[in-house]
Amino acid sequence: MKTLTRGIVNMVNEQIVPQVHELQMYQNEKGQITEQQVRAKQLLLQLAEAAGIIYEAVHVPEAGAAFKEDVLDWIGRGLDDTPYFDRLLTAYRPPQDQETTFFLAPVVTPNGPHTKGCFFEAFLAVRDEPAMMKPIEEEMPHPENGCQSLKLIAGTRGFTEEKCIVFFPENVKTKEKITEQTFAIFYFNKFYQIYHEDTLKRARAIFEHVPFKSAHISPENTYEARVLWGYLHDYYHHCGNKPFHKHIQAKMNFFAGILEEIKVDCQSILALAERKYDYWEEIIEFVLFERLLRYPSQHNATHNFDSGTGFFLFSWIIDNGRSIQKGKDKPASLDLSLCMDDLKKLVLEIEELEEIEDDSVYKREAERYVRKYLPPGNEGGRFGVPTQYFIHDINNAVKTDRIKFRG
Repeated sequence: MKTLTRGIVNMVNEQIVPQVHELQMYQNEKGQITEQQVRAKQLLLQLAEAAGIIYEAVHVPEAGAAFKEDVLDWIGRGLDDTPYFDRLLTAYRPPQDQETTFFLAPVVTPNGPHTKGCFFEAFLAVRDEPAMMKPIEEEMPHPENGCQSLKLIAGTRGFTEEKCIVFFPENVKTKEKITEQTFAIFYFNKFYQIYHEDTLKRARAIFEHVPFKSAHISPENTYEARVLWGYLHDYYHHCGNKPFHKHIQAKMNFFAGILEEIKVDCQSILALAERKYDYWEEIIEFVLFERLLRYPSQHNATHNFDSGTGFFLFSWIIDNGRSIQKGKDKPASLDLSLCMDDLKKLVLEIEELEEIEDDSVYKREAERYVRKYLPPGNEGGRFGVPTQYFIHDINNAVKTDRIKFRG
């Protein structure tokens, strides 16, 4: 495995990454080649040969053949047309534990370096499911679990710069609409750097009366902790009166989705506080600081779903809870023990809404509920910054550098 991976890493870093970065220069936000089409064709054919070698090495040769077919089809239609990589996505197989995987295609990288759009990207990663999860999975079995925890090894800037830690089937540019999520890949080894170089800086600048235990956890333990958070988060998506996989159309609604994301993170926090799994205190800080601070700091915050979840949670606590108050020495104080009581109350209110059987009525009531804490937006925004979010200017003023992944 180590020898195999080292050879692959060299090929990805020395050949594929620079070729993809050059190809990106010729693409627009739809993935179409708008200039240098002769050179782009040359690059695509070279990438097809290299990808075939790597897919063979990671034991998914059919993906290499499918990638080449998709490339040739695109060339045949004209590179100024939209690229479609349906064959590749159909042929791709997510890795088993300890397997290396590779992907190369036009994809969207959420929270990555591109403002928006779909560009050619590549990644090389290894799946690594921590042993500490086995007893937890036995205690809280999740038959619908389709998530894979990976360590990113190498890749292009969409995956190695800024904060994209996910890869889903719907991120790939395809002609046919994706209706089934056959995998959900998370690069959880990126989280340590994101948390320390961004989130924790915000938390230290804004919150007082917090122990900041999460500041002292090692990178490897951070990986394990982030895997546990991911498992609990997905576990609770599939619980309750309206489990996500049975009410997907309702839960994909913007307002119902806000409530769903907040509910499952609150339930994860409450489970950690009750069961006291390894790293439970650190994970609670992870979840709260990410939701309340980092997500609302996105450059397109009033258009961004994740930002909306953070604004909503903060505003709800200000109006209904006791755990967040104006601070004395810093802008805000956060009492984690009181926060547990606040989150229990919020979960109960969301679950009460989920007792509504008719999904259309549920979506309407979800919007009414969320709008109490997320006002309508201006200039095309999905919402405005709520007045309750009194830390907005301070949070946006925190200086953070552009994140470049260090494998």
